[in-house]
Amino acid sequence: MPPDVSVLALDSVFDASRRHALTVAPGCSIADIVTRAYPALLPAHRALLRVTIGEQEVIPAIWAQVRPKPGAQLVIRPVPQGDIMRNVLSIAVTVGALALGQFYAPALAGALGIGNSLAQGLITGTALLAGTLLVNALVPPRQDAQNKPTYAIQGFQNQLTPDAPVPLILGKIRVAPVYAATPYTQAVGDERFVVAKFLWGYAPLVIRNLRIGETPIERFADVQIETRYGLPDEPPHTLYTKQVIEEALSVELKTPAVPTGGPQIRTTASDCTGCEIDITAPGGIFAVNKDGAYQNFTVALTCRYRRSGTDAWTAGPAISITSKKASALTRTIPITFPERGRYEIELLRTTIDWDEADQAKKEVQRHGRTVWSVLRSFRPEYPIDFDKPLVTTDVRIRATGQLNGMLDALNGDVVSICPDWDADSGTWTPRETNNPASLFRHVLTGPAITYPFTVDEVAALQDWHAFCVAKGLTYNRVHNYEASVLDVLSDIAAAGRASPHDSGTAWGVVIDRALDTVTAHISPRNSWGYQGERPYVILPHAFRISFLDETNAFARAERIVPLPGHTGPVTITEKLDLPGVTSPDQVWREGKRRGYEMLYRRDTHVVNQDFEALQVSRGDRAQLSHDVLDRTMRAARVRSVSGSTVWLDDVVEMEEGGSYAIRFRRADGSSLLRTIATVPGETQSVTLTGAGDAPAAGNLAFFGPAARESFAVTVKGIEAMTDLTARLTLIDHAPEIEALVDAEIPPPWSGRAGGEAQEPAGAPLVPIIDEIQSGRLAADAATPENPFPVVVLLRANPAETLPVASFQVQHRPLGSGGAYSTTTAAAAAGAVVLPGYDRGDEVELQGRAVGTNGAAGDWTAPLTHVVAATDPDAPSPPENLSAESPAPGVIRLRVTSGPSPQTVGVQFYATYNSSLPFSSASKFREPVASGPNVPLTVDFSGHISGPYRFWAVALDSLDDPIESVPVGPVDVTVS
Repeated sequence: MPPDVSVLALDSVFDASRRHALTVAPGCSIADIVTRAYPALLPAHRALLRVTIGEQEVIPAIWAQVRPKPGAQLVIRPVPQGDIMRNVLSIAVTVGALALGQFYAPALAGALGIGNSLAQGLITGTALLAGTLLVNALVPPRQDAQNKPTYAIQGFQNQLTPDAPVPLILGKIRVAPVYAATPYTQAVGDERFVVAKFLWGYAPLVIRNLRIGETPIERFADVQIETRYGLPDEPPHTLYTKQVIEEALSVELKTPAVPTGGPQIRTTASDCTGCEIDITAPGGIFAVNKDGAYQNFTVALTCRYRRSGTDAWTAGPAISITSKKASALTRTIPITFPERGRYEIELLRTTIDWDEADQAKKEVQRHGRTVWSVLRSFRPEYPIDFDKPLVTTDVRIRATGQLNGMLDALNGDVVSICPDWDADSGTWTPRETNNPASLFRHVLTGPAITYPFTVDEVAALQDWHAFCVAKGLTYNRVHNYEASVLDVLSDIAAAGRASPHDSGTAWGVVIDRALDTVTAHISPRNSWGYQGERPYVILPHAFRISFLDETNAFARAERIVPLPGHTGPVTITEKLDLPGVTSPDQVWREGKRRGYEMLYRRDTHVVNQDFEALQVSRGDRAQLSHDVLDRTMRAARVRSVSGSTVWLDDVVEMEEGGSYAIRFRRADGSSLLRTIATVPGETQSVTLTGAGDAPAAGNLAFFGPAARESFAVTVKGIEAMTDLTARLTLIDHAPEIEALVDAEIPPPWSGRAGGEAQEPAGAPLVPIIDEIQSGRLAADAATPENPFPVVVLLRANPAETLPVASFQVQHRPLGSGGAYSTTTAAAAAGAVVLPGYDRGDEVELQGRAVGTNGAAGDWTAPLTHVVAATDPDAPSPPENLSAESPAPGVIRLRVTSGPSPQTVGVQFYATYNSSLPFSSASKFREPVASGPNVPLTVDFSGHISGPYRFWAVALDSLDDPIESVPVGPVDVTVS
């Protein structure tokens, strides 16, 4: 598809900011383009316009026949008609700008937060010369003014900020929302819940990926979430519906019999309709009898209240808490007041303070220490009183077993929704966006500004939007701090390589980019008081740029961007802020762009001009010629033209072998560049070479070498002076900056800081073996495969400096002389479990540590251990085991319990197979109680037919009984 034709149409002779740009499809004639650019212009007034395509003027007589080529740039300018007309227009434009400034200033002052008198002076001056409030640089580096970052050292944290501005979220960013109201707790049974209301910012927004810390909120249990997006038809919140003022207390409740006891009084918040009292028993409420069994115990308290400043008390609800739990519990008691106000609440414990008494000789010991832990006051009003739509989220979550205190780490991914330019449809469409042009427009017309502007008061930003898309420029930031509208606009614009610009009728931007159109020609012939400055400084090796990394969950990161041309180590850095830039690649490119600016825009030029300065606006491209910059440069005027010969009113000098050119400024301000024939020596006439238009008498002429007959500069600032004069500040246009930045390929970004860490060298020290356990002491580690485990407890040497990954133990039967077996366990376990041994076996073993680098340390000195040597002696086995099946499905077992005095029962083992060993047997029913040498006969019914095999073991009286060796087997077949 062929490119469109770009059109720049100026609306004023002297106010260069009064312009508008448009694009037309190829094939349109110039007459059609003029009609589209000035639809209300009468045909008789079209003679006051001059049209140029590049450097070629197109006369009105052929407008209907000329159709610009695709991609052409066309400029339409109004032309002054005579000196009288020029003076009248100058006065009219000046007075009009003054009047506009007086009218426009108060509204803008309110938006920016400055006084009206100061605003009139500032804004009137700005409108007079169509400049800007920012005069120090075209797109100056911005400093991050945000002094309350949402990302703290420990991560994303929610904060209670009652006096802070409502957050304005622009772009796509991870946010920890502020509390919209004070969070509070609820006691439900034995569980504690947290209820919180969060404020994300001005609507509309999209909220995604809610987390608590780094964990998705879906991983938590018992969570209720309500998000309201500020839509007019949304239902109200149901989780946090009224104002709650929670006061945390720690008031011991004791009877008057205790020296520190007696009634306790606390006061509610003002103007409340009710309250809740939380009574906590930190150690539980329970009774224990002499057998260690828990029983119910009841704690009773009395409650009464009165309005503050009155004497009469009103009885509150009776408080009685019954429980047999030995762990912390909380109970909540609600109170509804007869009328709104501030109330005093009194609590008195009436149950004896058993925890303060000596209960050593009591048959039943009672415990129930109580604390007044929370006083919660309620007002029926909604917690938020704000007249603009907001996005809020209510959360109710179980804190018990999940949260470490309050819910203070909720965060999520947030995207702003605002009108975004859709190139396909040619409309501003509400949708998710982080394009600086869309966000700039949203700030001016959206809900966050005190006095929003209308769409007509915002310049067309479609061109800037396309520029940002082409360059990959975005803006992502939370504005939750105090700042003027101008500061916010400047931050957004800087991310899009632009700066805000107030034309007097609309807010727009000046984009820092390469321009082909020359707006002004400046030389000693139309300026005076030239001053040039080139600072000589020691440049840093690199910029140090801190940003929130969008590729790493918006964690704070820092990127070092070397200045162009720097090689070698970076030892000198300079901090550079790029507010709202979160892409590591964009950080790299913008850092490089600032570096190129330091290299290619080192010169600043200042000149004074008369009313001609009214033709330029900040950001325009101009051509500057001055003999101070180059001795071969000459500025002159055209005296006459004869064919290809042009006579000048000043002498120019050419040297043998040189190539020269001359640039003419036409009457309409357009630029004409022609090459000339080299004639060595001084002359006042030059001969044009090549094809092209001829200048006219009176045109301003810039003579110089062909490669630089003048310097391309950008108008950085305009300072109004007396008598319609102005001081222009110019910087080098340097179009190569944009090309070099476009060619930058950012290196891969990992977000890691510092170089690769060296792997720890060497092997760990000899570990310490604290203990070797087996038998009953190692019963918890026993398994059917390893019934007599040997547990070796190890720890790292206190002098250890290397990280230890695991412990190894080599072991073998003592005196066997055979090879060692090696068993390994993670160092975090603190123990190595050895298999393959039986009661009474003697084991020889050694241990060592293995580092995370895989290196193994030295073995400990050999140690020996006898398996289960410390266990009590097992009882003697039972005797006379027999089995029979007296009836279908019935098994009768007879046995005499063992003779050992510690015998208290018999445990049978069985297999459903007459050929399996004891190691395959399982416990058969519950143990049968008996003393020593007791004949036992037991019938067991309900068994399927088939062969069975039985064993019996004697049990001692320990809590974890020791079994004798088994007696048996005996076989029986069930019919």
